[in-house]
Amino acid sequence: MKKRAYRILAGCLMCLSPIGMGALSCNPELVTAQDSATAASSVATLVESLDSDDPAERWKVARELGRLGPAAQDALPSLLSATNDNESSVRKHAIVALGRIGDGSPDVIEGLIKAVGDPDSGNRIAAANSLRELVDDPEVLVPIAVSIMEKEHPLFASRLVETIVMRGERAVPFLNAALKNDRAAYWACIAIEEIGESAAPTVPALVELLKGDPEDDVKVQAILALAKIGPAAKVAQPQIMAALENTSNQSIQTAAAFAAGALGFVDATANLESSRDSDEPLLSLVSYWALAKLHPGDAARLKAAVDQLVSSLSSDDASLRLAAAKGLQSLPVDPEVLGPKLIEVLNDSDPVVAHNLVDALASLGEPAAEKAANALSNEEMRELAVAVLEELGDQAKPAMPSIVSALATAEGEFRNQLQTVVGQIGPDAASATDELIRSLDDGEESIRIGALFALGNIGPCAAAAAAKVVSVMEETDEPFEKLLAAWTISKISPSDEAMAAKVVPVLIEGLRFPDGRVQAEAITALGSLGSAASAAADELTSLANNESAPDELRELAKQAASAVK
Repeated sequence: MKKRAYRILAGCLMCLSPIGMGALSCNPELVTAQDSATAASSVATLVESLDSDDPAERWKVARELGRLGPAAQDALPSLLSATNDNESSVRKHAIVALGRIGDGSPDVIEGLIKAVGDPDSGNRIAAANSLRELVDDPEVLVPIAVSIMEKEHPLFASRLVETIVMRGERAVPFLNAALKNDRAAYWACIAIEEIGESAAPTVPALVELLKGDPEDDVKVQAILALAKIGPAAKVAQPQIMAALENTSNQSIQTAAAFAAGALGFVDATANLESSRDSDEPLLSLVSYWALAKLHPGDAARLKAAVDQLVSSLSSDDASLRLAAAKGLQSLPVDPEVLGPKLIEVLNDSDPVVAHNLVDALASLGEPAAEKAANALSNEEMRELAVAVLEELGDQAKPAMPSIVSALATAEGEFRNQLQTVVGQIGPDAASATDELIRSLDDGEESIRIGALFALGNIGPCAAAAAAKVVSVMEETDEPFEKLLAAWTISKISPSDEAMAAKVVPVLIEGLRFPDGRVQAEAITALGSLGSAASAAADELTSLANNESAPDELRELAKQAASAVK
């Protein structure tokens, strides 16, 4: 099944060729006919420069070849090679140039299809635009794509879908075409689900796909795509109801139960009451949720759904936990009712249960941050809220106003947890700088340490704290706190030579710290200061040559020694 899914992705590439033009496809004037002879004579020289050791020269050459248009035909082999360059900017200009030269030969098309799997999303869009320049009939892409998919890394699949989704409704006509191709339908459905409501014009093709009785995995994905499209997909009720009655395949039933709830198919109530009693946990859970969605005024159905969803948050099954978290988010549940239920799960004697609850809520991403932020002011809920924010990492950014407000009165472990969240968010948490400065006067060392870590991770946006951090570094008797303060200054004032002069001696001392992780941070900090840390060159070189030191530290020291000279 996986191999089949891997191959049928190829057909989705038909969606790419006519996709709308982006900024990368804005053509400057190409050379005129009169200039062609002169342009052709310069191509050979430019091609030679594509082998330059200087990345800046390589991308400029690729750009110039693109400007020459068809006159640069002889450069095609070199430009195709350049689409695999180590530098993203070189790949981008080579991709754009291939489109502008206008040669739609199989080698060029294959090279551009491969470029749709480029690690850089901008380059993927450029490849889609260049394909648009060269191919009028998307069907031409399919046999080439099938061959490529047999050789490329599976990561190509996710990048391709991401590229289609980025085109949004502009990709819809070509997704419609993809739905008619059995090798493309599965991945087309995935893209449609991600696009959501804007993909409404694909509903007729999705309905036709379901009428044709596709393979089970395609059917599941088509139903999920219809559910995400929303009201425009209500015309698919007969096909979704039929799927809900398909008791031979619980995956199809589960997808149909979700779609019935999402699209408001009240006629599905009897079927959902039956599937609610299923031995398959996910089908049962989704059925409870769907019944609550279909009958919003029924308090008994809502309570039953909430109880099932909360219980499932502690499941050992990650997919069940995620479904439960999403289900709770989409139901009109009073926080005063839900809160105590979540706290009960959090306080379970089994720590795995508490971890699963936090993991499930954090899996919602930024929406979970907003809900957790609202709970920070509730003393009973804040333990769960801050645990979710810690798990979210930099996705906790929407909670920053509430975090800053909470820091104004927070103390002890709660304050330290909030500071951890701030540090994970990074530069976008600069609004907490004043509170972190206040923490540097706290009598508890762990609070000061937490504040220093957070300030360092915020970086130059926390420059207002520099003077206070220097004071901490100069006044503390604790070696680790002194070293951490020096590290923090190197992060928030990386270009200040006066500051560098103060921290370099402390960072050099850090090279002899007994903890290898601390040594590594000291090495990295010295390297980031460049020539301002030249006084550390000998120490770094000595460490790089120390055969008894770990290889990782020696390599870091070697790089830093080169950077500071």
